[in-house]
Amino acid sequence: MYKIFCSIIVIYLIFLTGCSDSPKYNDEDVAAIVKGEEITIGELRFLYPDEEIFNMLDGTIKAKLVIEEAKKMNIDVSKEVNDTIKALGDYPPDHIDTEAANSIRKFVEPQAEKLGLAPEAYYKKYIEITTETGAYVNAYIQKVLGEPRDDYEKYDEQANKYLNELVEENKDEIKILISN
Repeated sequence: MYKIFCSIIVIYLIFLTGCSDSPKYNDEDVAAIVKGEEITIGELRFLYPDEEIFNMLDGTIKAKLVIEEAKKMNIDVSKEVNDTIKALGDYPPDHIDTEAANSIRKFVEPQAEKLGLAPEAYYKKYIEITTETGAYVNAYIQKVLGEPRDDYEKYDEQANKYLNELVEENKDEIKILISN
């Protein structure tokens, strides 16, 4: 549970932003290139509501950099990813009326509809992608900064500072090709 909590905190910090205008690009359009790896509008639309795509690009770039660095360090997150996916479970059926289930449906249903997917299929793929990303980010940050101590706020600040430095170190290999 502790690792899930840390993953959620780190993902939240990476992706924390406001809203923007809806993108006027096709799914195939390349939003950014990070060390030769393309991030398409379609990938962003899959993960975020359209009005948030531009604001989420920086966090997505950070995540791509971290995943590449973690893989270079031979960090294996497969067990954690599988365990977390099992713990999160399936898409909540309509008869489940809890705050968590309603929150999931509130996000998933419009996303699935805009992509022409069944909510269950969208949720499964979304959970796989975000869980793997979160696991890599969490494992990488813990590898470079160590385990968090009691002061989570300070740890989060250090993690954000480190991620911003990682972006700065790689700025020549990051090309943002879209703007709002």
